[in-house]
Order: sequence, then structure tokens, then C-alpha cells
Amino acid sequence: MFFDVIFASLSVNLILKIIKTAMLLNILFTCFSVFGFKSDQIPAFSFPNDSSVFVRYKQLLVDIREMNISPVEAERRFKVLASTLREAYPNTLENDQISSFVFPLTRSNYSAVGGSGTGFYVRKFNLFDQKVSGSHPAHDIFIYDPDQDCVDNRKKDFVDIVSVGHGVVMAVEQNWADTSAYKGGNYVWVFDVERGGFWYYAHHRKVVVEAGQIVRPGDKLGEVGRTGFNAKSKRSDTHLHLMYLDLDDDFYPTPKNYYEWLKNAETIDFAGKAEVRKTKLSKIARLSPRNTIKYLPVRSFQLALKKQPTAKI
Repeated sequence: MFFDVIFASLSVNLILKIIKTAMLLNILFTCFSVFGFKSDQIPAFSFPNDSSVFVRYKQLLVDIREMNISPVEAERRFKVLASTLREAYPNTLENDQISSFVFPLTRSNYSAVGGSGTGFYVRKFNLFDQKVSGSHPAHDIFIYDPDQDCVDNRKKDFVDIVSVGHGVVMAVEQNWADTSAYKGGNYVWVFDVERGGFWYYAHHRKVVVEAGQIVRPGDKLGEVGRTGFNAKSKRSDTHLHLMYLDLDDDFYPTPKNYYEWLKNAETIDFAGKAEVRKTKLSKIARLSPRNTIKYLPVRSFQLALKKQPTAKI
């Protein structure tokens, strides 16, 4: 009888402790949900402890541009990197979960798109073969700059280029020179972690992000400029060249006409600032559709690449 009373007392105390613990956990979860899982934060994803993916991607772009590798080898290397990204973020979000699309220039909208969207055309396109030409698989988005000083004469200022969605900066070029024959000029490549493809922003006056940085919709990538072999010429109006490459099941990149996205995009007046993450591992505080929190290793890379002005593209 004595032991039965003690056992009952212990059981009651144990049950009370379990209840208190459950209540505490519930309170903590509620607070974390309110303050940590903000809607403007990037969805959770991770790389498999391999931040060299940024260096490898930039080197691949350089090798393609300078024709140091065959198109077949370039395609193979691209697919390896793309599969790594897709594994890190499987793109399982439904359409209603994908964040809103932000127009890529501040204080602008789809009326600034060249040819009312007709400038996008694909006759021949091969990302991996610089000899293939004849296409414009992108939209040019213009500013009003009749004197070609990169200042929008209506806005009386330089115009910010912003990320259209959540992503990770894969590669940048910041040191383009007038003597260079490269067409893209200063550029930014971003992997869109929600839509699962690659954005290419070209002709920047300056770039303000680095490979490995996380960007949210509306974060500043750079400023509209005139860098690039053709973009610098007098016959070219000042614009952003923006291409989106969708990936099929085999990770092959195909240009997508995203004009409808631009027409429905949110216009913002001021750009946000992409966070510079100096640590090896950066926690992204939001649950993915898989209900797991993962981590993204990111680093800032300063790549000293030898310029070769004689290259064709």
C-alpha cells in the first residue's frame, strides 16, 4: 500500500512535468513562428557541404566564354552543378507557395520592356557553344538615358537592379573594361531556389553582390549600365539584359519567355540590401515543404580572373 501511494505520487508529478514541458515547447514554437519564420525570408535549402560550387560555376562560365572546353564537356559540367543545386533545393513548392515576382528595376514596370515583349526570340541557342548565335533569348529593360551616362533623366539618378525572387548568387563579373570584347559586361547569375532555374542579369554599371550571397525579392544586385561589347556602343540604349533558363528533368537549360511574369510583377521604389554572410554555415529560418530546417554554406569569393580582350564573346 505504501509503495502504491509513492508510485501514484511519482506518476502525478511526472505527468505534470510532461504537461509543463509540452506547454513550454508550444509557447517557444509560437514565438519562433512569429519572429523567426517571416514570410520575406528565403525558403530553406542546403548544399551538401560543398561551397566550391560557386567557384566551379564561375570557372565554367569563363571556360565556355573563352572556348577552353568543348560544348559536350561544358554541358556535362553544367549538369553536375545543376543537379547539386536541385538536390540542395528540390523545387517542391506549389505555385501558390512561390513568392511574388518583383520587377527587376526599381521605380519601373513592364512598360520599360523593349518591344512590348517582342524582343525575346529563340532561333538558335546553346549556352555551351559560343559559335551558335542568332537568338535573343532574353528581355531588354530600358531606362531613359538619352545622354548615355547611365543616369535615368526622369529619375535623376542611377537605377537599381534587384533580384526578382529568392535565390543564391552563383557568379558575378565586376571588372569589365571598355577594351574587353565580352558581350555580357558586368553581370550577375542567380539560381532561383523557388522556380528552379537560372537568372542572368547583364550590362551592369556596377555589381554590389558576391557569389554565395543569399538574395530575396527586391534585394539590390547592381545598377543599370552600359558594359558589354555591344551595350557600350552609341547605337545601344541603356538597358538591363535579363535571361531566365529553365531546367528540364535532365538539367538541360532552355530559355523561357517570362514576359507574363514581368506584366504581373510587383514594382518597388527602393531596393533592399543582400546580406553578406561571412560564416561557413548560415541558418535559413523557415521551414521547407519537407518540414525540415537545413543549412546553406556560403562564402564570399573574390576571383582574380585574367582578362583576355581578344576573346570573341
